Amino acid sequence: MGVKFDIQQRNSDYISYLLKETIDTTLNFKKELKVKTSDFNYNMGRKMISEIPYIGKNEMDVLREFETTYLPYCFNESSKNSMGFPDCGSDSSGMMGAIVASLLQQNLINQTQSSPSITFAEINVIRWMREIVGYQVKSKEKINSVFDVGGIVTPGGTSSNTIAMMLARENMNPATLQEGISNLDKHVVLIPDCISHYSIKSSLMWIGCGAKVKKVKTKNFKYDLKDLKKKLIENNEKVMAVVAYVGDSRTMTVDNLKEIYNIVKNHDENIWLHADACHGFSLGFSDKLSHKIEGIELFDSISTDPHKVLMLPYTLSILLIKKEDNFKLVKTESDLIMSEPFAFGQITPFIGSKGAYSLKLWFLIKHLGKNGIANIIEKRHGLALEFYEKLKNNDEFIVLNKVDINSVMFLIKPYKKASIQEANDFTKKIYEILLKEGKYFLHHFPIDIPDNAYNYRGKFYPLRFMSGNPDLKSEDLDNIISYLIEKVKDYGKQNV
Repeated sequence: MGVKFDIQQRNSDYISYLLKETIDTTLNFKKELKVKTSDFNYNMGRKMISEIPYIGKNEMDVLREFETTYLPYCFNESSKNSMGFPDCGSDSSGMMGAIVASLLQQNLINQTQSSPSITFAEINVIRWMREIVGYQVKSKEKINSVFDVGGIVTPGGTSSNTIAMMLARENMNPATLQEGISNLDKHVVLIPDCISHYSIKSSLMWIGCGAKVKKVKTKNFKYDLKDLKKKLIENNEKVMAVVAYVGDSRTMTVDNLKEIYNIVKNHDENIWLHADACHGFSLGFSDKLSHKIEGIELFDSISTDPHKVLMLPYTLSILLIKKEDNFKLVKTESDLIMSEPFAFGQITPFIGSKGAYSLKLWFLIKHLGKNGIANIIEKRHGLALEFYEKLKNNDEFIVLNKVDINSVMFLIKPYKKASIQEANDFTKKIYEILLKEGKYFLHHFPIDIPDNAYNYRGKFYPLRFMSGNPDLKSEDLDNIISYLIEKVKDYGKQNV
C-alpha cells in the first residue's frame, strides 16, 4: 500500500500519491495480454448494483474496491490480442493529454473566462486535421473567431454525424432552426445499402427530419453509381444530403469520392455531401496512402474519429466543414455566456460545457509528428494486407473483402467443402468461444453482400480483423490464425 495518509490530508503529495496509485492500477490492467480475464453475465452485473453509500471511505479503499469488483471484468482493448477494433487507447502521449485535460478543468464553451489558452490549442488541432484531409487552411492572421476555424470537437462520431445532418438541414432551409420543419418531404438523405452507419438514420430522427433515408445499391461495398443517379432523379428536389463512407465501419472500404461528388453536384449543387471518414481520414497522414482518399476535400463536411484510429483514450471526434463560416447555420446564442468571438459553444449543438478533449490529439501530434503517425498508418495497412494474404491462401477461411485500410472480414469453414451457411454457423460458434476464453477478440456482425460471388442470398456472419494496435507484429497474426485453425481441428475431432 505504501505510505499511509490521514483521510483529511489534502496536500499535493497526497494527491500525487493517489494519482500514481490510480494510474499504476489501470496501467497494470492494460498491460495484460488477455482481452478479457473472466467471463461475465447479467446476473453478475445485477449483483454489482447497490444503494447509495451514506458513509464515505478512504480514497485508497475506494480504489481497491473498484480494482476487485469491476476491473477484473473490463474489456482490455489495449491488448494487442484485441484485433476486432482499432480503438486501443494505448498511446502514451495521448494518455498524457487525457490526464492534463481532466486536471486543468478548462471549459471550451467560452474562451475568455473559461479557456483562455486551450481554446487556441484546440484551434491548432482542427487546423492540422483540415490539412490532413486536404481542406484549405486559413492563415492564423485571418482567424478572428470560431467561424474562421472550420471545425469543431465533439464527443464521438455519432455526434459529428448528427451535427453534419443538422448543417445539411439548415443548408436546405436556413429558416428551420428558428421556425421548425415546414416540409418533411424535403429531407431525404441517400446512404449506401448494407454498409451505412446507424448514426445517420438516428440523427435524422433526433433533429426532427424523421427516418428519411433512402438506400442506394452497392457493389463491392461502394455506391452503385448508376443506382445513385437513379435515386437522385427519383427523389428530385427532395434530397437534402448524400453520405459516403471513407472506410465504412464493417469493411473499411473507401468509396469513389470524386465520382460521387460529380454525380451529386451535377444533379443539384445545393445537396450537402457528407463524408463519414471516422476511420479513413487517417490515410491522409501518409504520402503513400493519401491517394486512397482523394476527392474527400470536395465534400461539404467530414467526420473524423481520432479515438478510433490514432490510439487515443476515449473520446474524441472532429467534424470539419469545407466552408468555415457555414457553422453560422447552426449558431447558438445566449445573453449569459458565449458572447465572444472564440467561444466554441456557439457552434457545438447538443454539447454545452465541453472539456479539453482535443489535448489528447495535440499531445500525440506534437509527440509523433505527421511522419511518425504516417509510419503507424502504413504499418497497420501492411499488416492487414499480410493477414488477408494468409487467409486467402488457406482453405479453412473465406475472405469477404479486399483491404482498403486495415479490415479483413472472413468466415471459418468447419471442413473444406462446407457451404456458406455451414461456415456462417461455425463462425458464430467460434465467436462465442472467443468471448468465453478471452484470449483473443475479433469483431462479429451480420452483413448483406448483394453482389457476392458465392451466389448466397442470406446474411453473412463474419469475424472481422483490424490491425489497430501499434504493438501488433507479423507473429501475432500467425498466432491468432493458429488459434482459429486449432478450433477447426477440435471441431473435427468432436464430429468424427
